This record gives sequence, structure tokens and C-alpha cells, in this order.
Amino acid sequence: MERFKFTKSKLQALASKGISAWYADSEVKGLCFQTTLKGGLFFKLIKKFEGKKLTISLGSFNSMTIEQARKAALDNLEQLRQGINPNAEKAAKKARRLNSFTYADLFAVYKADFQIRIKAGERRAKSLEDAESMFKLHAQPLFKSKDVRDLSNDDARKIIVDLKTAKSAAVSNKCLTQIKSVFNYAKKEGLISDNHFAVAKKFAEQPRERVLTEEEEGRLLSALDEEPQIYKDIVLIALMTGQRKSCVLSLRWEEIDPQQRIWVIPASKAKSKKGLVVPLIPAAMEILNRRSQEAEQGESFVFPNKRSKLGHVVEKTGQGSFWRRVTKRAGLYSDDKAQRLTFHDLRRSTATRMARAGIELAIIQKALGHSSIAITQRTYAHHDLTQVRAGLEHIRNEPQSAIDALKDQLKALTPEQQKELLGGL
Repeated sequence: MERFKFTKSKLQALASKGISAWYADSEVKGLCFQTTLKGGLFFKLIKKFEGKKLTISLGSFNSMTIEQARKAALDNLEQLRQGINPNAEKAAKKARRLNSFTYADLFAVYKADFQIRIKAGERRAKSLEDAESMFKLHAQPLFKSKDVRDLSNDDARKIIVDLKTAKSAAVSNKCLTQIKSVFNYAKKEGLISDNHFAVAKKFAEQPRERVLTEEEEGRLLSALDEEPQIYKDIVLIALMTGQRKSCVLSLRWEEIDPQQRIWVIPASKAKSKKGLVVPLIPAAMEILNRRSQEAEQGESFVFPNKRSKLGHVVEKTGQGSFWRRVTKRAGLYSDDKAQRLTFHDLRRSTATRMARAGIELAIIQKALGHSSIAITQRTYAHHDLTQVRAGLEHIRNEPQSAIDALKDQLKALTPEQQKELLGGL
């Protein structure tokens, strides 16, 4: 085998011959250049390993420079000195790539378990829809095709930084919550050894406090007059019951008991995973009775939509939605997400008015289906300032009335009693 110092011009000249031959580099022992009859040009390393001749492919002449080939040869020689067979390592990596376990694979397993829990009544179908949307739009792009079994703490930190940099605090927190849940499940099932996201901290978020004033409610209802009646009915039922948008939109006739005037929300639809009985006020029953009379024979939903895959109105509140049209018309839409009126604000508004009417938090909790009274108190109690203002007025007036009473008592004492009260002074 001819040996000489590899240069680009010399190798190009050899390549033009179109013959099958091998050449050795005088700079790095074992580095070779192979030409084939079909025009193949390759850098290879030939070295004895464990008593046998070992040929290691480094790359093609067209894809790497001579210096890159020499560096690759030296790296492989170092592995050989450490007793590592580079070819075996490459084969193992290839096999691992073919059998890689990505975040998408992990989520698929998580989703399968989620679907089982939905059938068992432990989770809601709506929650899975939200989880899938979060996965596709935000979580999956962070992981790409990485094998989750090879993730390190540094990898996890970078993913979290990328997430927090690119997304809003609310989206970032929801996405991180999902990632933690998926990796916790994977670790519990023995699919991965570590959850590098377990201690990741979320953004501190301020609870949303937006509620409708009476004046704003009037504007909202006036704006709804220009919409089909079904949309006005949806908003009114939401305001009169305080229930979540998903429950209102998917309301079925079988859930309504007109004799007892109640709405029975099944556990499969309730966020708390417990069935909920909602009393219906006369105004709500009027709407439902009217819609029942107008409904087609055999219609399942109170708010049907034949064009929807689910069979009922599905409101995403995005561009072109009835909610966007109505809030813009009512002057309640804003580019500032904290200021614009959302559908969920109707629920918060109903609960806040109940609190202002003096209704106990325990009753509000039951009406809204909260799993804990702490959630009710944290979310709604701070909106009512009426009782606080009355209490402050009471504190301001109380000391003065007490002093006046004391003065009256002192005046009623005889000179001897006053002297005794003052310790004989």
C-alpha cells in the first residue's frame, strides 16, 4: 500500500484514475484512502484490535476534509487504546436509534393510560383533548426526536429555559405541568430511570380576577341580541348556573330534570370527577322549556350544531368565533389578555355575585362543584369589598362610642368614688 502525506490535490488526482486501490497517510498511522471502480472515495482507519484486523469507516472524501479525517482517525485510535471497539459502538447507537423512545412515544403510553382512566370515570375526555393540544403545540417541539432515556439534568434545564423563553407564563406553566405528569408516569411504570423535570419550578402567576360589572353585563346581553338566539341562551345559562363552558355547551336533555328543576352533571364531565346537581332558577327553566319545544325530535343536545363533530356548539373563542364577535361589539374585547372578557369570567362573575349577596362560601363551593372550599375562597372571596368596608367603618366608630360611654360613667360617680378610682390621688 503506497504511503504519503495526504493532500487535497493528490487525493483528487487519485480519484480521477477510476481504479480500485488503497493508500496510507504518513501523518496518522492507520488512516487510509480507498478508491473504487464505481467512483467511491472513502477515508478509513485500519488497525489491529484484539488480534484481528479492524476496518473503521470514517466518512467520504466529499463529506469531510483531510484534517477532519485525521481527527476522526485519532479519536477512534483513542477508543481502541481504551479497549473500545468503535464499530461495536456505532452498531449499538444505530440499534438504539432504530429503537429510540421519544417524548412522542412516552406521551402515547401516557395517553393510553389516560383513556383507560376516562372509561373508569377517573378522568375527563375534555382533559385529554386539552392535553393533546398542549402536546402538539408546545411540548413535543421542545423534545424533537431526542431519546428520553438519554436525557440529562442539563438537557432538562435547557428544555425548561427554551419553554419559558418562548411561551407566556400561563402556557409555560401548563406545559411544564404536563411534562412533569408524563415523566412521573413513565418513571412509575419503569420506562425511564429518572425524572429530570421533577424539581422544575413554574412561573408565579397572579390569579385572574376579571368579573362582569352590571353595566358590562348589560352591554354583553345587548351585543348578543344581534346573534342567533342559541348563543344568547348559552351565555344566559352560563350566567344563571355558574358552570364551566364545556359543561354548558355539551348540555344534554337527559341531564335536565324539569320536575325537580335541576341539572345533573355526570362525573365524567365534572372537573372534580364527582357528579354535580345544579338547581335551575325559573329564568333558566324558561329558556330550557322554550328550547325543548323548539328542539328536533330525538335531539340529544340542548345547544346542537350539526356541523360539529361532537354534535353540539363548540366555542374556541378565537378569531371568527361568536364570543370574539360579541365581546368586540360590546367593547369587552382587548388585546391585553388580562383585560379582555373570557367565557370563564361568566362563571367567576356568577360566584362573585353570590358572595356579595351574603351566600356562604360552602354553598357557593357546592354550586360551582369545587373540590375544596379553599379554591372557592381563593378565587372569589376577595372580590367583595362591601363587608370589608362596613367592618372598617365599624372599627372607626367603635372607639369613639366607647370613650363617650366611659365619660358618662365617670360623670355619674360621686367625688369620693372618683378619688377612690384614681387610687386616692
